[in-house]
Amino acid sequence: MTKANRIGLMILAITLLSIAQIQAQIQPQNLRLGFLNETSSLPSAKISRLPVHPTFNIGTDLRVRSGNHWQRAFGVDAYYYYHRKVEHAIMLDASYRIGYKFGFGLQLNLTTALGYKHAILAGKKYELKDGQYQPTTHWGKAQLNTKLGLGLEYPISDKYSLTTDYKVMVAAPSGDIFIPFSINTFLGTGLKIKIN
Repeated sequence: MTKANRIGLMILAITLLSIAQIQAQIQPQNLRLGFLNETSSLPSAKISRLPVHPTFNIGTDLRVRSGNHWQRAFGVDAYYYYHRKVEHAIMLDASYRIGYKFGFGLQLNLTTALGYKHAILAGKKYELKDGQYQPTTHWGKAQLNTKLGLGLEYPISDKYSLTTDYKVMVAAPSGDIFIPFSINTFLGTGLKIKIN
C-alpha cells in the first residue's frame, strides 16, 4: 500500500468517524405538537377579542443540553396557518430555545427562530392585460421570517409535557410595493413528547 493510499484511507476513516459522531449528537430528542391562533397585528394583551385563524405546528429538538435548572435546545419547526381574508402559509424554521426550570417543574422558555415562509394569498388575483383585469394564478410568495417568543412548559409525566407559547413573527418582504414587512402573533398550546 502506498503512502498516498494510507493517507487517503486515514482521511476517509476520520471523516466517517466525524459524521457518525455528528449524527449521534444531532438526533431528534423531543417531538413538539402545537395548535395556535395567528393574528396579523402588533403584540397585544387583548387575547379574548382575537379572531380565530388556526395554526398547526410540528417540531423536534435535535440537540438538547440540560443542567440543574437551565436547558438549551436547537431544533426545527414546520407551521401551517390559515388567515381567511389575507393568506395561508407554510413555514419551516430553525429554532433555538433557552429555558429555566423552577424547582416545582414549571419551565419558562425564550424562543428565537429564523426561517422560510411561503405565503399564498387568499382569494383571486388579477393582473392588467390589454386594459382589462384578467384572473391569474398566484403560486405564493417566498419570505424570510424571524420569531421571538415566550412560553411555559409543565411536565405531566416523564414522557409528556404541556406547553403554551406566545410568539411574534416579522416576515419580509410582505407586499409588492407598499408594505416592506408584516407582523404576526401566535398564541397557543401544545404537547411535547420525549423520544430519547
